[in-house]
Amino acid sequence: MHADRLVLQIPALVIAIIGFILVWVSLATPAWQVTYARELQQWVQSGLWINCQTRPAGMYTCTYTFNEYDFDFYSSAEVVSMRTPPFYFWQRTLLHIFVAGQVIALGSFITFCISNSDVRATQRCSTFMFSALIGLTTLICYGCLLVFSVFAHMVKYRFYTVSVSGIYEKHHGYSFYFALTGALFYTVSFIVSLLYAFKSLRADRYGYAGSSQQTITGYRADSGSGHFTPEPWTPFRATTTV
Repeated sequence: MHADRLVLQIPALVIAIIGFILVWVSLATPAWQVTYARELQQWVQSGLWINCQTRPAGMYTCTYTFNEYDFDFYSSAEVVSMRTPPFYFWQRTLLHIFVAGQVIALGSFITFCISNSDVRATQRCSTFMFSALIGLTTLICYGCLLVFSVFAHMVKYRFYTVSVSGIYEKHHGYSFYFALTGALFYTVSFIVSLLYAFKSLRADRYGYAGSSQQTITGYRADSGSGHFTPEPWTPFRATTTV
């Protein structure tokens, strides 16, 4: 099992960590939806919690939100003059679900550390918990990406409006593809960890079967040596004499 651990379980952890980092990068960056507004001569990036845009002079400005009172921030006198995309409730909800998935992934890393325990039962349970948590994180990531794609293709959220004639379609940006790549890494990690979990279960099962079906051996004293040597035990057969 030591070889399987080096070939399967440890690579599964490394791959999961890469996916973990990629998803965090996608959440921290604003380019989930991107468009170029020719009328304003600037790139507009819409994220799950932050929106950014490049000004004609090269200035890079961003606005962000963390609570529901910021969703319709055009009513604020401080930002009413800034032509930035509004935030929506579904973006904030997806952000929270993504973060929950990342916390679950962090929990899987903790279970990996516990799987190094010398107690066999704890090690086996932690191995399956690692696979289960990585699998749950994978489902959360794909679910969030699917929901985001559905909302991003709706007319209400698909276009960025500057004026009556200035309507620009938004496309998936690099942040979305970072998250998608992270989900793919989670998928590979889940498959590899599941292979290790089943190989571990199979090894335990065959090991138990082997220990419970040991050959019964008899022992005889070896003359002049003072120690016993095993010899196969043969069942006693009763014979009758006529």
